[in-house]
Formats: sequence, C-alpha cells, structure tokens
Amino acid sequence: MIPSLGLVFLAASCFGLPDGGVKNILTKTTFEVSCMATYDSNLLKFSSRDRERYLDDIEFHKSPVQTLDDLRTDYTATAEFRPECFRKLTTSFRGTINLARHLNDPIKNFNWISLTGRQDISRRVTATVNFFYEPEYYIRDYLDIHTNAVHHCRFSLYQWRGDLTWRPRWLFDATVSLKSKQYRYNTYFTEYDGNAIEPKLRLVYRPRGWRIAVDYGYNVFDNSGFRSSDLLPSDSFLDDSEFGQGDYRENSYSISVKREFRALGRDCSLMGLGEFTDRYYTTDRNLFIDPMHSERNDRTLGIEFSGTISLTKTLELEMGGGNYRRDSNAPLDLVAKLKSYQRWTMWMGVNYLFKRRG
Repeated sequence: MIPSLGLVFLAASCFGLPDGGVKNILTKTTFEVSCMATYDSNLLKFSSRDRERYLDDIEFHKSPVQTLDDLRTDYTATAEFRPECFRKLTTSFRGTINLARHLNDPIKNFNWISLTGRQDISRRVTATVNFFYEPEYYIRDYLDIHTNAVHHCRFSLYQWRGDLTWRPRWLFDATVSLKSKQYRYNTYFTEYDGNAIEPKLRLVYRPRGWRIAVDYGYNVFDNSGFRSSDLLPSDSFLDDSEFGQGDYRENSYSISVKREFRALGRDCSLMGLGEFTDRYYTTDRNLFIDPMHSERNDRTLGIEFSGTISLTKTLELEMGGGNYRRDSNAPLDLVAKLKSYQRWTMWMGVNYLFKRRG
C-alpha cells in the first residue's frame, strides 16, 4: 500500500490544502455513481456435466447455491480529482468502489476498490498507475486434499498496473502496459496461490464518431503455492478441481468497435467487443502424475454488445449482453467434461455524473 499512499501525498501537494482546504478539493472533483443489474445464466461456470448433476440433484457434494443463474446488482461510486500540478499538463487521481450483490446467492457477493493516478508527461505521452484490490471472491466448493473434506474455495486479488500511452497523431494512440497480479486463496487451498505478469499492447484508431481498439496480451502465471507432495492420484479425480501444478502461459486478443452519434436529440453510443484467449499449461509432470494440467489447453471466446443513451446531461442509460464459452482439451477426457462451459449475460443500468463547482 506504500505506493498508494505516495499517490495520496502527491495529490495533497497539488491540492494546496493550507490555502484552499476542502473547498479547493471539491471544486476540482467530479463524482459519478452507477447502478447496474446483470443477469448471469451460469453463476458458477458449471460444465454441462456438472449442470446436469446439479439439476438432477446427484452431485457428489451439494453446491451451496439456490439457483444456477442469478441477478447481480453492482453499486459503484467514483470520485476523480484534477489538481493543477503542472501547467498545461493534466494530472488526475481517481478512486472507485464497487459493491456487488446477488439476488438469490449471497455467497457470490463481492466488493472491490480501484485507485488510479494519471499524469501527462507531454502533449503526446501519458503515464498511468492503477491499484486494484478484491478482498474476497468465491469460486465454488472444492475437495481439500489435506482434510479430505469439501470447503468453500475463495481468493483475494491484489493487482498493480502501469500504462504508458503515446499519441503520435490525433486519430491514433498506442498504449503499452504491464500488469502484476497476486492471487491468495483461503486456508484450505493455499496450493492454488499464484502470481501473474501480463504485458499488453493496445492500438486505438479514432476516426470521426468512431473508436476502434485492438489489444494483445501475454500472461505468465506462476503457481507459487504448488507443492509436489500435494499431487493426487489420477483415479481420485471425481469432481472439478485444480489439483496439480497450475503454471500456464496465455495469449489474449481483443477488438472493440464503438460508434458515437446523436439520435432523437440525445447522445448515443453502440459498441461491440470480441475477446479470445489461448491458455496452455506448462507443467512438466506427465499425465499419470498431473492429469488435470498435463498438455491441457483452454480456449475462451467472448462476444459483447452494448449501447448507451444520455437521458439528461448528467444521467445515462446503458444496456448490453454477452455470450462466453470455454473449451478445454487434454489427454484426459474428464478435463473437457469438467472445465468446458458456456454462459450468457444481460445487463441494464444507469450512470449519474455530477460535479461540485466553486
């Protein structure tokens, strides 16, 4: 958290607190709140096999959810402060908090916070630093090999990201970023702990009324909590798990197209997004020692469409939907039956922006 405190101290030095006090902060701060309702057709990302077992009530261990689908409501609040630190160069500090609540399955509730500092280095170059923290996220129930009992599997996520954006011309910009993630699981599943490093490149083209973005990322995950003594014999794999050495490499690709326009006297936008990831596990253990990861390949595809319309100068309505699937392949046929899934979502919400002025 020390770098986060550094952002705070830098912001305070720009505020001019002794002279302007709280009023000086508020006159340079914008606030935004939003409420978004999202329907998820496959809350636990169950495979077809596990979905059928749940519906037929023949699970090895009863999942602690009332329904396989659910309605989630996200309540989000954001504050952005833009002090005058450097003449003609924009400085901003942004903080966001999100509370996610499920209608039927509160075990899937989660919260997160995000802190971002952004500084123009020149008219064409901008640097950004972001810290993201999610205290707890529930995946599903897994068998703990140490106690031979089934427990809730949860993790905490700590993430840092640094971006450098270059705008050679007003129609184009390019961003290189480096993201660092730390996954820390609850007591029963510390063998799943891991660290990830992901460099990424984004290219954006902005012709009049359009925004076209293309991304490529390369993710390297180190399963730092893995211990070879925790390996389970292959004939014990009856339910979904991540037993074994979970190191992987992943290529990710995405393209988004956004169109902004006026309709019925309102500002509107439409956007389409396509994402594809290709993950291959790198364990050097053979099929008999690590059947869940040996020569395993996960491919995911996601497609989203969304639109917004400004109801007033400060109130915006958003609607959208998406379809996602993962196909897993490995020498052990059971892996595909356990890890492949499909889900779709629909969402609708409102964003309200307001600004304090002195």
